Amino acid sequence: MRGSCFIFILMLLGCGSPSQDKIIVPKLHAGFYADALERINKEIKSAPGDARLIDQKLFYCEQLEWPTTCISALDAYQEANGMTNQLVEQYIMYYKTHERYQLLLEVIDKWGEEYDLGSKFIETYIDGLARLGRRASVTIELKEYLKTNQSKEALTFASAQYLKIRDTTMAAYNLSKLHVLDNSHELMWDYGKILVTLGYYDRGFDVMAQFVDEHPDDYKIQLAYAKLLEQAGRNKDARIVLKPFIERDTIAYLLANWYQKDLMWDSASYVLTSLTTNDSTERKPIWKLGRLYEDRGWYLSSLPYFEYLIELNPNDTLAQQRMDLIQRKIAYLQRLKFEESKIPTIELQPKKIEN
Repeated sequence: MRGSCFIFILMLLGCGSPSQDKIIVPKLHAGFYADALERINKEIKSAPGDARLIDQKLFYCEQLEWPTTCISALDAYQEANGMTNQLVEQYIMYYKTHERYQLLLEVIDKWGEEYDLGSKFIETYIDGLARLGRRASVTIELKEYLKTNQSKEALTFASAQYLKIRDTTMAAYNLSKLHVLDNSHELMWDYGKILVTLGYYDRGFDVMAQFVDEHPDDYKIQLAYAKLLEQAGRNKDARIVLKPFIERDTIAYLLANWYQKDLMWDSASYVLTSLTTNDSTERKPIWKLGRLYEDRGWYLSSLPYFEYLIELNPNDTLAQQRMDLIQRKIAYLQRLKFEESKIPTIELQPKKIEN
């Protein structure tokens, strides 16, 4: 009896919570706010002055990171309510999103003092000046900005702005400070390049080497670094940097060119030959091998490569022209050697001197 009473009580408790009291949270799919914004735009057309609709649209705009159509809601809200602290920040975010830097600066200049925008948006303001190319203004603002801020973040921002306005002297000065705080920072690449450009080769390459070592698998960084080394005449170092990537065709051809430039013919030939082992019908390495031996002056070794290209493609007129040119060179050298052999040898007799 006691057990059946307990079950009855549980049934009563279970029936005591009406389903209509549950809070239903709608699932926001990826296009929810975009669809909502489109709907509210249609509603605003019917009631352009409806403050509730404008408020709702601004909310959707903020969620969608300020699409182009949001400027009308910003202007409508300002017209109805005047400028507010929140609204001016929304204007700034809108102009920044759409890279309307002139309008962004005008907003900050006009309302900056009233809403204390200088402290909160100083970096946005300086960045806008830099993007508009106002070099003198950027220099003045950055000087004030750095007076009270020498943190890693501040030096990173300032260095990036100086690079943006191409002030390499001030960029290098601030990057040197950043290097002390973080010698593997991504801007160290730019710092090293500036030093090399200014003629400080050892220091510049040391700075870049630290950054490059942090990105051993980044092909683009390694390639750029190797090219800078090669331009500075550090050919051996440049080749060492690229050797781990020699499986890439572009790197292999570049290394072959660098070897040939330094008259390292056998190394260049080895690299190009390795490319032909992957595909013996690939035209480019075969052509380059032929030209390599031709440039070396080994015409008889060069000729078979162009003959092979013609076998692969009888319509390869460039290979045929090259082969004809090499045959003429061979014929000329043979004729020259024959003519030299016909020149009689003059025997000189010692002259006696009589007393």
